[in-house]
Amino acid sequence: MGEDHTSDDDQVRRSERKAVETEFRLGDESGFGEIVLDTHDLSSGGAFLRADLLFEVGEEIDLEFGLPHTGRVIRARGRVAWVTRGTDDDHPAGMGIEFVGLDPADHEALVDYLGS
Repeated sequence: MGEDHTSDDDQVRRSERKAVETEFRLGDESGFGEIVLDTHDLSSGGAFLRADLLFEVGEEIDLEFGLPHTGRVIRARGRVAWVTRGTDDDHPAGMGIEFVGLDPADHEALVDYLGS
């Protein structure tokens, strides 16, 4: 369902990424929770979601995820920036998601969380 695109470590990132384990719920107009994916890493600008089910690059999705140990739930709109089928446990299959719609207060909470 998705196109292979291998990200490389020299790729310029807009935000520093941090290894964070949390569940992302993907939703549509009927609500959240239809698909639940785990993160591999998270930044204030996006996340890498581990998944065997890959969406198309450019596809937009609604996201909901909790910040571990804070009780805060973040809702955002995301766009699939790239996908990879993965090669091993260190390079899992999944999708790079760019946040394209994030409430300013949620963005600030995410920045604060990642900085701690």
